[in-house]
Amino acid sequence: MTNHQIDHLMSRIQSGDGTALEELYKEMSKPVFFYALRLCGNTDAAEDVMQDTFVTLLRKSSLYRAEDKGRAWIFTVAKNLVVDMQRKQSRTDDFAVLTELPGADDFTIRADTGIDALNMLACLTPREKNIVLLRLLGDMTLTEVAAELNIPKGSVFWTYNNAVRKMRKQHTGGEHLEA
Repeated sequence: MTNHQIDHLMSRIQSGDGTALEELYKEMSKPVFFYALRLCGNTDAAEDVMQDTFVTLLRKSSLYRAEDKGRAWIFTVAKNLVVDMQRKQSRTDDFAVLTELPGADDFTIRADTGIDALNMLACLTPREKNIVLLRLLGDMTLTEVAAELNIPKGSVFWTYNNAVRKMRKQHTGGEHLEA
């Protein structure tokens, strides 16, 4: 599909023509899927990215300009979705131990790790704890945490990274754990 054809379909989508999105999907879903698969290496994730790409194209169709290169724009949307997915995944992978708050009788987050989450969090200042818990348990980005706490974004990034280092040190008994 050429950029000119994509321009035409995007113009129709912007005008509210639902069949134009179908046409774009028929022509571009396979290339988007294989592009996402190459980026993330997982067929289920690539399928999700491909579907989310077309939902995003519809949602953000008003941002598209005819002078944009249509194929590049579509692949950029897909790439950004992969990056977002990977960021979210790495955030949960890095701290899988902090997936639940401990109950009154359960001082370890996950029995299979044997890690005492309260001890990991105990090494943090109240501000660091708040930022870490909002980031990981609240599933918020650091930018969202900064807005929520009304703290400059740079301070939140620095505080979060410092807290992560402290927790890794606490978890490894002082040994350095690679990021």
